[in-house]
Amino acid sequence: MSLNQLKHAIYSMKPLPPITICYLIKSDDKYIAFNANKPLRSASIIKLFILAAAYYEEEQGGIDLSKQVNIPRSHMVGGAGVISYLSNNHTYTYQQLIELMIIVSDNTATNELIDFLGLDKIQAFIQKIHCTNTKLERKLMDAKAQKLSLENITTCSDVMLLLDLFTEPNDFLPEDRQQHILTILENQQFNSKLTAFSSHDSDVRTFHKTGELTGAEHDAAIFKTESQLLKAVMLTEGWANNGAGQQFHQAIGAQIYRYLKQ
Repeated sequence: MSLNQLKHAIYSMKPLPPITICYLIKSDDKYIAFNANKPLRSASIIKLFILAAAYYEEEQGGIDLSKQVNIPRSHMVGGAGVISYLSNNHTYTYQQLIELMIIVSDNTATNELIDFLGLDKIQAFIQKIHCTNTKLERKLMDAKAQKLSLENITTCSDVMLLLDLFTEPNDFLPEDRQQHILTILENQQFNSKLTAFSSHDSDVRTFHKTGELTGAEHDAAIFKTESQLLKAVMLTEGWANNGAGQQFHQAIGAQIYRYLKQ
C-alpha cells in the first residue's frame, strides 16, 4: 500500500457533513492531508502543547518539575483522570502531574500545570514553535470561560509541528527530553482510536494522545517500526454519537497499520 493508496482509502470512508474531518499523515518526507489548517476545538490534544512547554521551561531553568504540590479538593475538576477519585493526600510532583495529564488525560493535573507554568507563558511557547493556529484560552472543564466563548483550538498542521518537535532535532527539546516525552506517550492508556490495531503489536510501537468532547474525537500518534516512522494527526467533529467517531478512527488506524505492515 502506498501513501496515495492510503489517502484514497481514507477518502472512501470519509463521512458526510455535518461531520468535519481533518487529517495530516507523514511518512518519511511524504505526506497526505485534508483540511490540515482548519481550526477545531482541541479537546485534550491541547495537553501535548502543555507537555512540551513544561519540558522546555525546565530545560531553560525556569521551573523545577521535581517540585511538589498539594492539590486541594477545591481545585479538582471532573471529566477524564483519576486524581479527583483517589483517597490519598493528593501531593504530587509536577513531573507526576505531567504523566497523569498524558497517560490518563487527567484534567485536574492539567489545570495545576497551567497554573504552575502560566497560561500566557504556555501560549507564548506555542507561538515560539510557530503553531500560529493553536490557542490555549482556558483551563479544562471551565464552564464560565466557555460561556465567555473562550476555547482551546488547534489544527492538524500545528499538532504535526509538535510531533516533529518530539522526534526530530530542534532548538527547543534536546534528545533526552524527547525520549522522556516519547516514554510518556508510549504509556498511553486510551487506545481505542488510531492505535487500536497496533498498540499491542510488538513490531509497531505507538506514542500518542487522544482527545474527545461531545461530538469531537481526535488522535495524534507516532507509529514506529524497525524501518519506518509515521506520524498521524486526525481531528474530527460533528458526530451525533462519539462511538461512531471512534469507529472511524479505528478504521483509519487499520489502514495505517496495513500500510506499516506491508
